[in-house]
Amino acid sequence: MDKIIFFHMNQLGDLLFSLPVLKAAKQKFPGIKIYSVVRKNLAELLKSTKLVDKVFIKTADLFEQMELISDIRKEKIPTAVMFSESPETMLLGYYSKIPKRIGFKTASLRFLLTDKVEKTGVPSLNNNVVLAKEIGLDNVQKDYLNIINIDGEKNIKVSFWLEDNELTGKEFIAVATGASRRRQDKCLDEKVWVEVLNKLAEKGKNIVVAGAVWEQERIMNLLKLCDKRIKMFCPEGGLTELAAFIKRAKLFLGIDSGTMHLAASLGVKCVALFGNTDPNQIGPRPLKDHIIIKKNSVKDITAEEIIKSVEENF
Repeated sequence: MDKIIFFHMNQLGDLLFSLPVLKAAKQKFPGIKIYSVVRKNLAELLKSTKLVDKVFIKTADLFEQMELISDIRKEKIPTAVMFSESPETMLLGYYSKIPKRIGFKTASLRFLLTDKVEKTGVPSLNNNVVLAKEIGLDNVQKDYLNIINIDGEKNIKVSFWLEDNELTGKEFIAVATGASRRRQDKCLDEKVWVEVLNKLAEKGKNIVVAGAVWEQERIMNLLKLCDKRIKMFCPEGGLTELAAFIKRAKLFLGIDSGTMHLAASLGVKCVALFGNTDPNQIGPRPLKDHIIIKKNSVKDITAEEIIKSVEENF
């Protein structure tokens, strides 16, 4: 196999679940040229892995999609792996004239696939391992550790921020209080977060609430409710700068989210809060390295439970 293209999903956690497959392809097929189709906000993090030879940016604009199809056709790629099951992905693969298109039996417009595999439950690393076997990859690691690389510039920016905030050389907890715009149902009650942040600060813990730039206003409003002064980190440099920051943390605290998976992929121990989603399927990897607090609903998780877990691990 000399060329392959991967069509990724749009969420951070799902991207991280796909990276071990790309790594396995590079290891098994020396000299293979790997292409990826991904949303713009995930492209830099994907490039940081140094696994992909060319990244195609996927947008919602019809004209740009037509250009994307044309650009993919020029590469004459024989095989496509569809992590995404969306109609858009199925059509992109088909109209790009890729002869072999591998995806899940549960995909919409699955008749446009040439090869289909079983899928169990929601998107996960385990499902991607099954997909990888269809292209002869039996060497996929069961976690996403040691794949993301953080460049020197982002590390320097984080070092300056830590110095400015008097955290250089100090252990701190990185806290992510939000979820993606589509998954706000996963969020913990604001009052619980305020209680957790206040009590941890009272106990002398260094805490930084981290998030994307679009979350900045929400985080600021949350921190205004706290009695203690809590620091905030919302980098302009995107996911790779956020990764550089989280990697410096002693512990990560947050709900089931892409940021949680980012922390786990960097080897940072997580205290992860789960509601109706299943950590055995989509928890931080490897699961045994992390602390899971699970209830039927995330709304049932108490501040006391969270504080106890953090104190036992920090």
